[in-house]
Amino acid sequence: MTPTISYQINRFLRGSIPFWLSLFLIMLSVVPIRIPGFAIVTPSLLMISVFYWSLHRPYLLPAPVVFLLGLIFDILTGTPLGLSSFLLLLVHGVALTQRQVFVGRAFILSWWGFLLIGIGIAILSWLFTSLLSLTFVPMVPVLTQLGLTVLVFPLLAWCFYMIQSSVLRHI
Repeated sequence: MTPTISYQINRFLRGSIPFWLSLFLIMLSVVPIRIPGFAIVTPSLLMISVFYWSLHRPYLLPAPVVFLLGLIFDILTGTPLGLSSFLLLLVHGVALTQRQVFVGRAFILSWWGFLLIGIGIAILSWLFTSLLSLTFVPMVPVLTQLGLTVLVFPLLAWCFYMIQSSVLRHI
């Protein structure tokens, strides 16, 4: 028996929730906040989203979608095109290959794994930025951004879990 068109549309719309949430987090990241210097150290909400959905529902946020989200982020923030896409694809790839380590275990293990991946991404981001500017960029803003991102992770992970357990339960 073939599913009805309304069922297929419903399933598609529910399945696109991780993409729309990630796009919303991109928009939230680029909204100007009137705190001096905050734009430099804004938490990487998109990286949290990519990590979470790559662990728990990787088929809802595949690599091409991650690449597209990275390009949108690069366009809106003015970073070199493809840099965020590359770094987010690394997060996606590591999360996919390490799913069996994180899924079904204590939350603290996922948080620890996110911290380790975040450190690697922060170092790569700093390295690429320094290479592109042909000078050593200060490391303090990068570490501050990493710290804020790791601190925000539990809140966003809890929100994503609530969405996953209610709206995405049958997908």
